[in-house]
Amino acid sequence: MKQETVHADKVQLAYAGILSKATTLGIILVIIGYVIYVFQLLPLSVPIDQVAGNWGLRASEFHHKIPLATSGWSSFSQAEKGDAFSYITLIYLGTVTMLCLAVSGIAFLREKNMVYTFFSFAQLAVLIMAASGLISGGH
Repeated sequence: MKQETVHADKVQLAYAGILSKATTLGIILVIIGYVIYVFQLLPLSVPIDQVAGNWGLRASEFHHKIPLATSGWSSFSQAEKGDAFSYITLIYLGTVTMLCLAVSGIAFLREKNMVYTFFSFAQLAVLIMAASGLISGGH
């Protein structure tokens, strides 16, 4: 039986390495956030029954009806609240892509591959601007 070899370049290995570590950490943080939220190990800004009672609302309607609910970057100012902490763990998981793009952009730069370096950092810039609210899709 012939043994297959895996071909991956340095950029792929760098991307895969950071993706593996960052997502593993992210899943651990999400589990911790979930446990903190469900067992109310930290005080909540919005009681669970109030969230469940308004589950069918759109996000904008929910935040209009319950203004104490955390959303977006304002969650970081309320990290001592269980629901905000849980939400922050999800934000972290969403930023893993940006971290991977930064690592791959640096790897492309080291290889002097300027086209891929440009596109990696351009994608990263667009994601950062979208996360900051500078650009967004229609809503």
